Amino acid sequence: VLLLGGASLQAKDLVIDLSAPIVQITTAFSGTELLLFGAKRGAGDVIVVVRGPLENQTVHLKERKLGIWVNTEHLTFDGLPSYYWVSSNRPLYDILPADTLARLQIGVDEVQIQPTDTNANSAATIAFRAALIRDKIRKKLYSEDASPLLFLNDMLFRTRINFPANVSVGEFAIETFLVRDQEIITSETTLLNVRKFGLEAEIYDFAHKQSLLYGIFAVIIACVAGWLANAAFRRS
Repeated sequence: VLLLGGASLQAKDLVIDLSAPIVQITTAFSGTELLLFGAKRGAGDVIVVVRGPLENQTVHLKERKLGIWVNTEHLTFDGLPSYYWVSSNRPLYDILPADTLARLQIGVDEVQIQPTDTNANSAATIAFRAALIRDKIRKKLYSEDASPLLFLNDMLFRTRINFPANVSVGEFAIETFLVRDQEIITSETTLLNVRKFGLEAEIYDFAHKQSLLYGIFAVIIACVAGWLANAAFRRS
């Protein structure tokens, strides 16, 4: 599979491929790992950036009042990647200038996350943004540091992309950059689909297309489960 250099590289400076074009989420899905491999022509560094579908997310500030943790302030961020992962053969700031990294949003610190409230206090925005990034890293949806990208020789390279069990479904964009002397020579974008299959897909579709019925069934199941647990506890 890695013999993708040859004729392709005669026309292009960079060629990449994935070990699978689709990530299948089933009821037994506990996360997976894909292999990205490629070939480059000539010297240079390689950076890979994976971005998941955009989403809105609200961050809540919890405070302890009268012995109870309650939500007080909150801030909603608009259009942030649900998944963000970076890989490179060297530290990012050794490969590209800081302004280029910021412009292309390469590196978790460079991801542009803006609140929906344009009047939000700047200090509060920074604090809430930091909390959001920490939560994404904790859930393994964001990579705090660039994962290692390995060169097999002067031409071939590979890296592994990890998808946790809680990854969102949708279309993921994988951007690969070939950099030489701190300048981007070329880039390639590959699309990857993360989809639900089997019973997981049927439940997901039912929940989104028949949300009212899904909610009613969920309440009924919760009530029945609670009654059965209570009956078993009383019997014991």
